Amino acid sequence: MIQAFLLFLLFVERCEAFAVTRRSFLTAKSSGVLLFATPSSEMLTTSSSSPYARKVLDKMAEFREAAEQYAESFGLSAPEAGIFALFSAIRSECKLGLHGTPFVLRRDEIEAIMSTKWDGFFTMNDLEKAVLDDFLDAARGSTDANKGWKISGVSNPRGDSFEEARMTFADVQAALDKGTVIMNAAGAHIPKLAGPSLACTDATSLPCAINLYVTAQSKPVSAPPHTDKQDVVVVQTAGRKRWKVYAPPDPSKKPHADIFARGKIDDMMPLYALEKDTELLIDTITNPGDILFMPAAFPHTTSTLDETVTETSVHLTFGIDHHIWELDYLSARRLALRRAGVIDTYLGQTKDGENPYVGKVNELPQAILKDLLAELPLGLLDDDEKASPLLEKATAELERISRAVDENTANSVDPTIWKETIERVRQQGVELFEIHRDMYLAAIEEGRTRDAEEAMTAHLNASPRRVMTPERMQRLSLFRVKRYYDKVNASKQALKEWSLSGSTIGGSGAVSTLPDDWAFTMPVKVGQQVEADLGGAFFPARVIRASGGTYDVEFFDGDRDIGLVRSQIKLMSPSDVVAESDVDLSGMTPKQIKRWKKQQKLK
Repeated sequence: MIQAFLLFLLFVERCEAFAVTRRSFLTAKSSGVLLFATPSSEMLTTSSSSPYARKVLDKMAEFREAAEQYAESFGLSAPEAGIFALFSAIRSECKLGLHGTPFVLRRDEIEAIMSTKWDGFFTMNDLEKAVLDDFLDAARGSTDANKGWKISGVSNPRGDSFEEARMTFADVQAALDKGTVIMNAAGAHIPKLAGPSLACTDATSLPCAINLYVTAQSKPVSAPPHTDKQDVVVVQTAGRKRWKVYAPPDPSKKPHADIFARGKIDDMMPLYALEKDTELLIDTITNPGDILFMPAAFPHTTSTLDETVTETSVHLTFGIDHHIWELDYLSARRLALRRAGVIDTYLGQTKDGENPYVGKVNELPQAILKDLLAELPLGLLDDDEKASPLLEKATAELERISRAVDENTANSVDPTIWKETIERVRQQGVELFEIHRDMYLAAIEEGRTRDAEEAMTAHLNASPRRVMTPERMQRLSLFRVKRYYDKVNASKQALKEWSLSGSTIGGSGAVSTLPDDWAFTMPVKVGQQVEADLGGAFFPARVIRASGGTYDVEFFDGDRDIGLVRSQIKLMSPSDVVAESDVDLSGMTPKQIKRWKKQQKLK
């Protein structure tokens, strides 16, 4: 009992060991007026008419045998073999990001190629079991298009005990009445989704993740128009959802907006303006078993306004995460300049935490911008022999693109640094790839252990809710996943230190006067660029509110999170340390200020 109580304290205090998936999701604003219109069937795409779709289907047929062998080697199922074949085909045939093209694949076309069925692979019954088996977290977005999305938690603790604090399936069902329920990085936390996550990661040779989206029917707006940093593959597994996908808007018309996070936070992207200024590429309904591919930066919006369907919509969003892990030429250029000690005065991005996708970069000529924002080649994280020619190609591209952006800045970089940078980025990419693989394999093993325990005790326990013994608590996903995200954070920090070694950029002579834990204890202020805990790993963010010892932040991709404690906020450089007098303590009572100072170790 003491061990269980200590584990519960770790949860309620939200200390650094806390690794529950962060409540992070779209916080877009949109009028969404035109999304209310129900289209005729002629308006909607009903088949895989895109040339890319045909190529992907053909390649899936070629990869079928290899995919089945892959699934057999890991003890995975036919749907997971299908995921491996799908992403192998996308890797082979599809361009990504701004060079990409969205398309739809239909269930009957896929099933004609492979003995796989994704409809019913993950349903509300599977979600209910996942909630019963673990201590999961989820987020909910509002559907008020006039006010934009607001962050709310799904869990509704009923008491102080560990069991009473767990999110219930009833909490999820109640949240669905108000908006879409989202579980980020679901493959790390839910064993049934670890297999597809592993298959996607192995097929692309890239650290990938799955987000789970659940929406009740009759929602006129289930996601206002927005863009994402990931190239995403949507797999509809239950219910129906309508999607409208548009061509990327001209970034030069709004240069201070992140092209990969349009329609989020305070960036308005109303549907009427989107349809006026950009081309509608796809207007379709995804049924169970259907696939939708959307490259990064392509605006899209969704609804479930279909009176003929009552089943809740469930879909898996697979993210091909180049930009998340700094695996693009813009990020590589920034690292190379830092390694060389060259301040990027041309694009004006000189400080840690500055969003590299806003500002003068969006005023570059379209051809140069597309190349600069392009992803490093898929396959760069393969084994050394396969990756060798891609290293040379990426090195040459990095220097060419950097010179196209600004010849003078590029001339200040030692020519050897271009290759050194690509090699170092690849090294980190491989580290992240292996960490994700190990994390998914651990989740798969945990699922098998749970299944075996359930089979052995089924006759003893009539309750479907898993009893949390101290031993089982230690295997919960929030504790299991933490050690992998600790490795992710260490890898990210090592890359940063490498880029700054030999350079004075970001340095500070005050390091020796600060405590060892300065990054997690010294004061922060509203508006400051920091790194914040997102699912256990730290990513660039901006502090948007500070009150009562907690903080709200806006992440690099436009998502927000609320109620973070100081240990979940990380200063990025000693030069970022601020005086107490600079910290916004407005609205705090004397008692709250005293508690805040204690948390900052300024007592």
